[in-house]
Amino acid sequence: MNKKIVKTLGLASVLGASTAMGATIIGTATQPLLTIGTQTLNSSAVTAGTGANLGKTWYNIVTNASASINANAVAVGALNMVVTPGFTTAVAGTYFLRLDWTNAIIKTAINAAALTWGTNNTNRIATAVLQSGGAAGASSAIYLMTQTGAVATTTDTLAIPMVDLAVLGTATATTKISFFSTLAQATNDLAGTNIGSKTQNMVAFADVVSPTALATTVEAAVSSNFVNYSITGNAYNASATDASIGSITHPLNTVSTMDADGSLAAVGEAFLAASSTMTLTGDLSTGTWFMDSTNACPLAGATGTATIAATQKLTLNAAKTAGTISGTIFAASPFICNVVDGTSSTPAGSYSIGVTYASATAGDLVLTYAGAATGAISRNGTTNQINYLTTFTGYNQKVIITNRSTIAGTYAFTFQTEADTTAVAGASATGTLPASSVTVIKATDLVTLTGKTRAAATFTAVLPPASIGIATTQVNLSDGATDTVTYRN
Repeated sequence: MNKKIVKTLGLASVLGASTAMGATIIGTATQPLLTIGTQTLNSSAVTAGTGANLGKTWYNIVTNASASINANAVAVGALNMVVTPGFTTAVAGTYFLRLDWTNAIIKTAINAAALTWGTNNTNRIATAVLQSGGAAGASSAIYLMTQTGAVATTTDTLAIPMVDLAVLGTATATTKISFFSTLAQATNDLAGTNIGSKTQNMVAFADVVSPTALATTVEAAVSSNFVNYSITGNAYNASATDASIGSITHPLNTVSTMDADGSLAAVGEAFLAASSTMTLTGDLSTGTWFMDSTNACPLAGATGTATIAATQKLTLNAAKTAGTISGTIFAASPFICNVVDGTSSTPAGSYSIGVTYASATAGDLVLTYAGAATGAISRNGTTNQINYLTTFTGYNQKVIITNRSTIAGTYAFTFQTEADTTAVAGASATGTLPASSVTVIKATDLVTLTGKTRAAATFTAVLPPASIGIATTQVNLSDGATDTVTYRN
């Protein structure tokens, strides 16, 4: 994301502990090593470069002043370290403290005089003198720690004040804290010679905004040959003409996220909705697709698209498989809506959503949300087109319907005729198909035809397509010839 937060990390375990130099006793895992805060880091591009961060000057979160080095400055005090070394010292003994950072460097030199090692960080019993490193731009520092007439115990703590730390890019920065007996050991960082050593994550980054897609499923109504939505009591099926196919929100990852000036950040400081773009993919071939403020999609109005503003509508590609929308609409009105015209069949299918966020500040890192499933349109039943029905007295035609489901479901026939023919539905044109049954209906019980004795019919059933089988069979009464046609869902 264009803005990053530093996670508060639960850091535990201790450095080695001993009653005499060289004899190591490991302390308990609950003793704290580091304590840090939660901050937001903000960047701004100043020159062109290659790589993730080359050519960027990173800003100090507190002062918003340009850093003196090409790195990211963390808030003053946010990275102060409190260490329990975990060993008992000798009176007037000397020890060498080595600090090493990975993916980070010192921005402002640590004040050695401010290092405190003693009971509750208040009764100072050691002095610190810088031996090497420790300057701005360095990634390590070695200090000579000298006991001043008192003994440090296993419970005494060492406080290391960090004015700030330059984090190089957005990779996790780690700190290694080690104690050595001699300067040569500390300088060479010889493994196995240290009194105690521990490496922990110190600064980690995360996206400030966490896009969330809500997936919903709505139904197209079989009773309308799927040209309208089914009113199911689901709030997302708002009416016969419109429904909401999911939504997207853009919440902050944490309520304690801070902006560059140290105040709590708002979503508008994380990205610019006005120039960000949302993309919906799926079958968008039917109706008008738009964004609305509620799942009832009231912008559609009672009569369709008349009240939908142009800024609310998605712009579709030529194939109508993807639609985009830019501007504040998808932040202020997160629901994705479809309003149908009542004449075109609504396809069944699933939909997904993605967002390309525009940076709130020039040069900020840009997040592209690859997206997630955001909804689906299902059909609440089965439809079949029967090409030929006849009531001709020389034929005995029947329609055979199989319900393979363990539940009953209603059915209905509607009829299509030539211009010189009219059709009146018979008593058997609607009814119920019992569970696990076969229903046989004579054509003359389905419809009465005036004019010609032939017609087509549309069959619908409020049952899954896999549960329904339909066929017609007709017998020529003059010669007994039989013709059977099976229709596939």
